[in-house]
Amino acid sequence: MGAKPDFAIEQEECTKGYNIIAGIDEAGRGSLAGPLSVSMVIYPAEMFSNPPEEILHCINDSKKLSHKKRIQAKDIITHYCLWYDCLLVPPEIIDEKNINGATYFAITTLLQQCPHTPHTVLLDGNFSFPLSLPYKSIIKGDCLSISIASASIIAKVTRDEYMISINETYPEYGFAHHKGYATAKHIDAIKKYGPSPLHRKTYEPVARLFYELSLFP
Repeated sequence: MGAKPDFAIEQEECTKGYNIIAGIDEAGRGSLAGPLSVSMVIYPAEMFSNPPEEILHCINDSKKLSHKKRIQAKDIITHYCLWYDCLLVPPEIIDEKNINGATYFAITTLLQQCPHTPHTVLLDGNFSFPLSLPYKSIIKGDCLSISIASASIIAKVTRDEYMISINETYPEYGFAHHKGYATAKHIDAIKKYGPSPLHRKTYEPVARLFYELSLFP
């Protein structure tokens, strides 16, 4: 399974005087339908040097955990963290702003809503955003930082639960199974039934399918 994330990056940031450190990650970036889920998690600074065993044992990159283990990990995260939040950005905003613009919109919204003003932010990925506070973009950050990995888990679980619930409204697309990603069955369903309000009009191959169906203005 390889090395698991830890608090080494957070401890390094603490040496700069940053004690309130927010980890941010997203889920649903490559999905053809459904929201972009962006989560922020903040742990107490004293936890960085003495993390609970449950945190070390359960927290990992969300893609490496089963659905059941992600749900268990979410419960542990919400128990130990200082604060967390998750924002679901709807498809129309993704289409309007593009995926990076939607990510930036979510991050700034989460920062505005946070009752604990972060001293710095750890982002998963390779972003360059005009944030009003220090931040660090870390490629594969969800494999390195517990704060980012925790945000990854919250974002993934929240989005999956939403896609499962919305399946009752749009059962013909099978959202509960593929969560909006580009499986063969999903693309076949779009061709057969046309797009739903959850589909991202600017995403290929959906945009092309919309055009072929004469549904894209």
